[in-house]
Amino acid sequence: MKAITVQQPFAFEIMSGLKTIEVQTWDTLHRGDLLLCSTRKPAFSMKDMEEIEEEYGCTFLHGYALCLVRLVDVRLMQKGDEEPALMDEIDPESYSWVFEDIRPVIPFPVKGKEGLFHVDDSLITVSPFRYDEAVVVKSGTIDQDFGIDFSGWQGRTSEIVLIDEGEPRIQVIWDSVSLRSLPLSVIERCEKEGIDWTGILLRLGEIDHAEPRDTWDEVQEAVERIIEENPALF
Repeated sequence: MKAITVQQPFAFEIMSGLKTIEVQTWDTLHRGDLLLCSTRKPAFSMKDMEEIEEEYGCTFLHGYALCLVRLVDVRLMQKGDEEPALMDEIDPESYSWVFEDIRPVIPFPVKGKEGLFHVDDSLITVSPFRYDEAVVVKSGTIDQDFGIDFSGWQGRTSEIVLIDEGEPRIQVIWDSVSLRSLPLSVIERCEKEGIDWTGILLRLGEIDHAEPRDTWDEVQEAVERIIEENPALF
């Protein structure tokens, strides 16, 4: 598989679908699938990167394979590329690499190189879930720490997280309906222990595809209402 490295936070922005054009100073004849990897060195200072992580609600992986993309076009930048490239203005001497069909992979370490390089296909495992996809928790999924049966709860997928045990987890952000079902005792404990109560880490086999029940605006409204109605917890 041909691969390319991109600095964080831009690699995350591509993986999450926020950024569909990557700007490079060079052209390529390659078209089709590419493995997108993050460089070990980020684009900005540590302080700036921490602020961006907080804004996006994620933890950036550096030096890892993140997703497959389909490269459909490479051309000199043109008017209209600013928004999909997340830029204020175009650079007419740079090239727009246009990506489609973004598919997260189970992250694994990659030593990047300049230009396009080869990564063994056997290392690549495509996630069954795309970023920001509506999912439902399968029956029998119980959080042992909190004693809650999450069967039937719904949310949207976020980043894939590597944990010490080695088995990857996927971050699921609860939808507004599930948030309203969250016991206040759980929220209180999460706040005391510094745990994000708006979502949960689950195994890939513990969720299934679902139809969305709300919008991101409704999720944000549900979070704000919980905070407003329970000021003592926050």
